[in-house]
Amino acid sequence: MGLNWAEHSVEINAPMETCFAAITDYETFPKWQGAVVDTEVLDWDSKGRGKRVRLFIDAKVRKVDYTLDYSYDEPERIEWDFVEGNGINGADGHYLFEDLGNDRTRATYKLGLEVGIPLPGPVARRAHKTTLKGSVDDLKKEAERRAASARQATNGSRAKKREDSSREDKLAEKVGIKQPAPKAPPPPREEEWASSDGSTSLVALPVHIAGRAAGLGVGVARRAVGTGLEVAGAVTNRVSRLIGRG
Repeated sequence: MGLNWAEHSVEINAPMETCFAAITDYETFPKWQGAVVDTEVLDWDSKGRGKRVRLFIDAKVRKVDYTLDYSYDEPERIEWDFVEGNGINGADGHYLFEDLGNDRTRATYKLGLEVGIPLPGPVARRAHKTTLKGSVDDLKKEAERRAASARQATNGSRAKKREDSSREDKLAEKVGIKQPAPKAPPPPREEEWASSDGSTSLVALPVHIAGRAAGLGVGVARRAVGTGLEVAGAVTNRVSRLIGRG
């Protein structure tokens, strides 16, 4: 008889990773996959994903169950091999996810089935397509629900941080906590003794000369200070005489 193939695609407002996580979360299928009555994960792979899974399906015409071995190319593709079934003689296919950008995904479900009970061809194909479409539509709803929940959690975390920051600011203001006083400026460097035109001020001249001579010895330094004071006194007298003449 052979496999009866069907395929259905849908665009989902959720990232590929979210879609992949939902469709591999087999134990939750009965909660959101309308055709799935129950599931049983019989074996797991090294990454904790279901490797061998038994599914109990309400196929409209009758209830069936079958076991599949899964393999993954995360997060783009999921494939499976038929192991055994009751009411199903064969099942093959894959789920394919394509990134559409802006956290949107195209999901394509392709499934080939060979039923183990005599059914007219049109009835079997209609039941197959209906179940297939329902599975993809259910995935769309679940993935979008998970994506919305993740966005809400992220926004809530950001809002909480802003609220906590605002609360801390208000509390600090209420109890009168002040910002630390600014540090005192460092002492002026040697060149800062100079006046704006680059010359040394009259008052600072002796100190400036002494500083320059300090490295030459105590005697030189003393003579330098004396010279500086004499120069300063002479300049002062000269200025006084000019002012008197004026």
